[in-house]
Amino acid sequence: MIKIKFVDGKAIVSGEFNFGYMGIYKDGQIDIYDDIDEIREWDIVEEHFDGDFTDEQLADFLTDYFNNFEDKIQANIKQVNDNFLINAYEWAEGTDTAFWGVPEITNQEYLPENMNDFDPYTFCEETLKIREEYEDTPNNGSMQKTDVEKFIREKIPLLNLDAFLAGIVPEGMSFSDGSVSFQCSDSIDFENKILCSAYDELDENLTFCDWHNF
Repeated sequence: MIKIKFVDGKAIVSGEFNFGYMGIYKDGQIDIYDDIDEIREWDIVEEHFDGDFTDEQLADFLTDYFNNFEDKIQANIKQVNDNFLINAYEWAEGTDTAFWGVPEITNQEYLPENMNDFDPYTFCEETLKIREEYEDTPNNGSMQKTDVEKFIREKIPLLNLDAFLAGIVPEGMSFSDGSVSFQCSDSIDFENKILCSAYDELDENLTFCDWHNF
C-alpha cells in the first residue's frame, strides 16, 4: 500500500506498489509529476469532489484511489502479467534477441548440438494472434484471453522463464489522471538484453496503452 501527502505543492508518495512481474516499486521509485494545481484539475478529482476541498482531503482521496488501483491489478494479475509477457516476448521475437547467449536464463538441455540456422522463434503467426488479443483491450477480467505464460513455457522451454522474471529490475513508476505507468529492465548483459527501460501505462480498465522498450 502507498500513502500520498503534499509538501510545498509537490506530491510525495511513500510505501510500495506491487505491479506483478514488473516488480514491486517503493517510496522514491513512485512519483506524481504534476504539481498540486494540475492534480486538482484531473478528471478523477473533479468527478470525486463537489465543491472546495483541502490538500489533505485530496491526498487522502489519491491514496485510496491508487491503493484501489493496485488491488484491481492484483485481482487481475494473471492477465496483467500475461500482457507484459507478450509485449516482452514479441520484442525479443521481432529483434531476434539471442537470449540463449545468457546461461543464467537458458535451459541448456534444450540447446541443439548444431547451432547453424538455429531459431527458436518459429511461432510468429501464433504470437501475432495473441498480440491482437491483448492489444488495446482491457485486462480487468471482462475478456477471456490466451494464457501467455503457459504458451511461452510450452513453446520455448529453452528460456528459463523463472530466472528471467527473477532478474527483472523495477526502475520507477508514476501515477497520473486515471492511470499508472511502470518502467523496468532485466539484468541481462546489454548485447542479449530483452528489457531495457521497458515502459507502459495502464488505464482504469488495465489496458496497456503505451509500450516502449529500449
